[in-house]
This record gives sequence, structure tokens and C-alpha cells, in this order.
Amino acid sequence: MIRKQIVLYLLIFISILHVNAQTTEELIPAGFSEHLPELTSFVDMEAFDTAVFLDSIAKSNQLNLKSSRFAKIFTMNLSPQNAGEWTNTSKGKIWRVAIRSKDAYSIYITCNPFLLNEGVRAFVYAPAFSSLKGPFSSVNNNRFNRLSFPVVSGDVIIVELDVPEGVDYGRFAISKVYHDCSNEFGKSNAMRAKAESDNCTENINCGNGTYWQTEKRTVCKIVSDGQLSTGTLIGNASGTKDAYILTANHTMFDSTHVAEAVYYFNYETETCSSDVINDSQYMTGGSSVAATEPLLDFTLIKLNDTPPLSFRPFYAGWDKRNVTPGGGICIHHPWGAEKQIAIEYHPLQAASFSSAYDLLAFWKVQHWEVGTTQPGSSGAPLFNPEHRLVGTLTGGESECGNAVNDYFSKFALAWNKYSDSRKQLKPWLDPDNTGVEYMDGYDPYGFTTNSCDTAWNFQRTEKLGLSTNGFSWGYLSGHNSAGFTQFAEKFISTSSIQIPGVFINVARAYHSQSLSNIVVKVWEGNAVPVSEKYAKTVFIRNLQSDALNYIGFDSIVKVSGNFFIGYEINYTAPPDTFAVYHTQKPLTDESSSMYVFDGAWQNINSISSAGLSASLGIGITECYGKIQKVSGTHLQVYPNPCTNQFTLNLPQGTSVYGCQCFDLSGRKMNVTLLYSEDTKSVEFNLPDGAYILKLITNTGFMYTKFMVSAGL
Repeated sequence: MIRKQIVLYLLIFISILHVNAQTTEELIPAGFSEHLPELTSFVDMEAFDTAVFLDSIAKSNQLNLKSSRFAKIFTMNLSPQNAGEWTNTSKGKIWRVAIRSKDAYSIYITCNPFLLNEGVRAFVYAPAFSSLKGPFSSVNNNRFNRLSFPVVSGDVIIVELDVPEGVDYGRFAISKVYHDCSNEFGKSNAMRAKAESDNCTENINCGNGTYWQTEKRTVCKIVSDGQLSTGTLIGNASGTKDAYILTANHTMFDSTHVAEAVYYFNYETETCSSDVINDSQYMTGGSSVAATEPLLDFTLIKLNDTPPLSFRPFYAGWDKRNVTPGGGICIHHPWGAEKQIAIEYHPLQAASFSSAYDLLAFWKVQHWEVGTTQPGSSGAPLFNPEHRLVGTLTGGESECGNAVNDYFSKFALAWNKYSDSRKQLKPWLDPDNTGVEYMDGYDPYGFTTNSCDTAWNFQRTEKLGLSTNGFSWGYLSGHNSAGFTQFAEKFISTSSIQIPGVFINVARAYHSQSLSNIVVKVWEGNAVPVSEKYAKTVFIRNLQSDALNYIGFDSIVKVSGNFFIGYEINYTAPPDTFAVYHTQKPLTDESSSMYVFDGAWQNINSISSAGLSASLGIGITECYGKIQKVSGTHLQVYPNPCTNQFTLNLPQGTSVYGCQCFDLSGRKMNVTLLYSEDTKSVEFNLPDGAYILKLITNTGFMYTKFMVSAGL
């Protein structure tokens, strides 16, 4: 009894995936609540040689496509009329059938037909009611009259129909049973384990996923026809809730595959170091609305429903211009594993993949600097550095130890290259014919603080405001005799960010008149503040000195690209004083992100009397986007001197394609450039001495000297 109570609590916990409020009784099978004995007779699948089956799959992939078949399919016709057993209950009757496929890691089924009458519920689970999925009901009926159930662990799956008294169940038959041969839903998957041991995977929730935490919510794992692929929730120019998924046509090439698919959302680890994966957020079924098979290798799917709010869905933005991306980011499910990221920091190339597809219809990633794609990644999105989708993965040579030559079908050509609307993305993603060429992503449920974080241009400590920690204040950041009337902090971004408010680390706030105030402002601009986006008057009497003050905006402010947050001093009484703490060297290694206005905007570094690098004590609440670390105005390396590694501090907008190192006699030395989203570093094993570093960048060659000293 105690064991069953524990299982019951687990079932209640699993039920959070349902949108509508339901009672505990509605969330559990009648077979559990009626304490029915476990089934002892099984419908057994035919035995087969797993190794031979997997070998045949490997040999069939001649085009290096990135789909992953993991299950053998058994065609069946099991219904309440010819299989299983009926049991009368206090509220109606129950039909159950136990299906066994020996040595399967997991099993899932497709029902055709699936057309349940109102009040009838369907469940699938493993023995002892573990791995429970459901309930499914008439709400899941669709025009294809078919439905696949989520995967259940183990080699036995039990299918249950709960039928109320006086109700006919409708139409229901199990048409396919899928035997998992490679443990795609388990941590012991051999190919996944090899990828992890070879260190060629990159978890989306580790460091390199820092700036892609919003976009990761667009990506889903797709299970259909016994194979795995990846898809992307994508937005439309009208900003509606219509749930479209863009994926590869070679995995979802007809309406049957789409209708029988299961879509897993947020299939990822809880943290970078965790091995706990959420597999309870899924949707079933959909319809194919556009595809160009196989010429451009895309399929646009419309789900039967909008993913519920509890899934925290986000719809990806896109760019339909056929413009070469300056880099590429892919978020995907290799081998059906938890969500991963791969990053290419170099410009992509227009390329052809094979004779089966249109010429020059792909973006080619020559080499992934971070991560790699693998089977199961098919259909995954390719984002450009502006965080907009520009392609979907078809295939390539990339694998562990050889992260080269992946091909993504161009979004720009899928838009409207072919005149038939059924072969275009345009009618669905721009239904009102707005003509927009690109757009940012959006939350279908509107703004939510669950997608927000705090961000600063410097590392905050617990002792903000103390000059001994590198913080100071005075005429550089407030009331002054130098003629500064406005102050601003620059934030670097390559995409859009929504800002509901800011933090200001106020050093001094004294007022002699109740109306003395400052005006908090938001500007857009690349080099200096240009376009004012928002202004809010804040009375000094409402600000606290030597404290972190939060200023909430009256409305959400959306900015695109680089932006500035600051304030204008707006008082005249001499005793009144306002100033903000700011960092100064040696606390920061980067150039100044602080700007002042005395008739024209200028960086604090350009003022000879200042002579320091600084960041204002201003932070933001950032939503649906991430700022990037402020960079210097010229190439710097730190620490310098160093022992075996240093970090590059690069001018804004600099992309590094490679590096070389020379000693002072001109002899070339071996060094390795390390890429990541947070930093770019160089590691080496060099004798003590002085060396010249040469960087190959998008703006040409850059040089700097560094010292190596083993005694550091």
C-alpha cells in the first residue's frame, strides 16, 4: 500500500503538464484507483537481431543525413475487439492490454484509428504504473484519426482505456508498436556516451549557452516513425499564437509522419552539471502545411494546439534575406539527447549538398568551434548572430573529432522560391502580407518575468559602493562643475531585449526641494546614445543613498542592438546632490562603458581630466535576450605576463578566425585558440620569454606582445 501511495504522489507531480485544472482522480488510470491486479498475459512482438537491424540503418544513410532511427516498427491491429481484457468497475469498465517486445529499452505506440467519445480516457504505462503518460481523450481527436503516445521505459507497455458507464469508447486500435533498440531515452545510450567521453557535446545550460537561453525554448525533440529529429517553434509576422514547427522534410516528409509525431519540449538537463532530464512536457499530432520535397528539405508543421503556458514556449524570429550569416548557432538534440548547442564563429558559405536538392540551397558550416551536430539533429535551427533563424539542418560530415561541413537548408529559399503556396513559408509566416524581411522572436503568451535575469557590465560584489573595492563617485557620475548634464552606461547586444526596469547603485541622493529630480532614460545607438526610447522622471526624495535602487518602467521597453541606460540631472538648487557609484581601474580590464554629455556625448576615457576606464553602477532586468560583455577599443590580453593561457579582450564587433604566434626571432610557435560564448582564450606550452601574437580577424590582422613566465 505504501508503494502505491508513493506512486500516486509521483503521478500527481507528473500531471503538471496538463493545462486545465484536473482532479487527482482524473489524472490517474482507473486500473490504479480500482487496485486491479497486474496483467500476466502479453501480446509478444516477434524477436529480431538488434545488431543486424542497427547495422542496416547505418548502411542506408548514404547522404550523411542527420536523422536517427532508433526503433524497429511492428505493424499491428490490436483493439478492444480482438485483444486485451475488459474489467467492470464501480464507474464503468476498463480495457487493458499488455504488449511486450523482449529487450526493448523503451516502447511507444501509434493508434489508428484514434477517435474517442467524450468521457473516455486513454493511458500508457509500464508495469506497476511507472512511466505513466496520459490521460488522452476526445480533446486529442484530430482530422487524421490517429495519434502516437509518448515513450514508456522498459520492454513492456500497458495500454488502458477507461470507459464511463453507458458510454461507447468510440474507435481505437493500436496500429504500430515501436521497439527502442538503442536506448535513445536512456543515459546509457552508447553513441551518446561516446560523444560525452569525446567531449564533443556542449550542454545548452553550460557556459556556451549563456546568450541562447531564450532561443533554446523554441527547440523541441521530435519522435516519429521510430526515428528522432529536431524542430523549432517559429513565429509569424502577425504575432499570433498559431503554433508552427519548422523541421527537415527528409524526416517529416508526409502527413502521416507529422500526424503520428510526438513533440517533446524542454527536454534538457536542469543545470549544466545535472543529469536530471524533464520528459513530461510533450504534445502529440499536427498537420503539414508547407513543404518542398525534397528540393529544399523543409517541412512546416502546424500543431493541433498551442503549447501550454507551463511549457514556457517561445517562437523563434527569422530572417528571410538571402544574406550570408556572419556565423551560425545550432540548438539541437543529437542522438535524441538533452538539448545541446554548436557554434560557428566564422561566416557561412552558400553551398550545394547533393544532387537530390536544389543548387546553392544550403548554408554550409565549415567547422564548428564549439560542439558538433550528430544523427538526431536533423531539422535543427541555424540562428545567425542576430538570434534569427536562417536555416534548418539537413546533413553533413560533422561528428565527434571531425566537426566539419554541415549543411542547413536556406530559410530564404523556403520563403517563396516556388510559386505553389503549399511549397512556401510566406503564406503562413506572413499571413497579413506585411512584407517584413526579418523579425525577432516572441512569447505567444506575452511578456513574462520567468524569462528575465539581471545583468551588469562589471562583476558585482556584496560591498557595492565602497571605494576600497574599486568604486567611487563624484563629478564623474552626478552633480558636477564640469558641465556634464547626462550620464549613460553602454550595453552591447546583437539581438532584441525587453527591459522592465533598471538598478541604479546610488552613492548620494540629497534634496532640498521636494520636486528635485533626475530623468532616467533609455537610448538606442551604436557608438553613442542617439535615439531616446524611454524617459521617466524620478524624484530624488524617493531615492536612497549608498544603496541599490530599482526603477521600474511604466511599460516594457524593447531595444534592438546596442543601447544605453542613464539619467539626466534635472535640479538647480546648489545643496542638491546626486551621484552614482562607478567602477574604475584596476577593477576592470575592459575599456569604459560610461558616457557623459556636455553638449555632445563622449566616452569617459576621452576626457583628459578623467584618465580612467569606468562602468556606471547601472544594471538592467533583461528579458528575452542577453547583453554581451563590454570589449576594449584595441586588442588586449590578460593576464600578461602569463604561464600557459591568456584571455583576449577584443574591440567590439571583432570576429577571430585564427591565430599565430612567433618568438622574437620570427620562429612560429604552437598555440591553440579556444572559442566560447563568454571569452576567447589562447593556450600554449611555451618557454619563458616574449612572444608576438597575430590574430586573423574580420577586420584584418591584429598584433600584440605577451610575456610567458613559469614563475608566476
